[in-house]
Amino acid sequence: MENKRNTRNLVIFIILFVTVLVAIDQITKALIVNNIYNLEIKIIDNLLKFTYIENTGGAFGIGQNNTMTFIITNIVVLGIVMRFVIIQKDKLDTKVLISLLMIFAGGVSNLVDRVCRGFVVDFIDITDIFKFPIFNIADVFLVVGWMLLALFITVYTLKSKKRGIL
Repeated sequence: MENKRNTRNLVIFIILFVTVLVAIDQITKALIVNNIYNLEIKIIDNLLKFTYIENTGGAFGIGQNNTMTFIITNIVVLGIVMRFVIIQKDKLDTKVLISLLMIFAGGVSNLVDRVCRGFVVDFIDITDIFKFPIFNIADVFLVVGWMLLALFITVYTLKSKKRGIL
């Protein structure tokens, strides 16, 4: 009985966490899309501006106009992440779960764009300080999620080696 309640609570947490992150990304994108006629908004001079672009490709604009390929790839990767979470739910550390859910939420939100719009709305522009592609909040969730996951795996591996487990 306790295991069913824990599983139910985990599912509720996952749904709420992912929904909040997807909502944050989709709301920011809606605000930018509704300001489409003012294509550039300076937030912090020479540091940060919002520039609306329609990205039909993947990361860094790779593979432009391959929307269906990215939709299929996105669905497969999201399925793998969620399957891993479900299978490992009793073994997952909360920090690892959060990082995986950030990755999942970022993927879901960009998938929503691809399916509903045919492209991903990107708008965060830091090109005045770094020559870097314009990105969105979902991309931030994806990158931070992957970085945290890599950090947690590295720390776990180092601790395990120190204890002689690996």
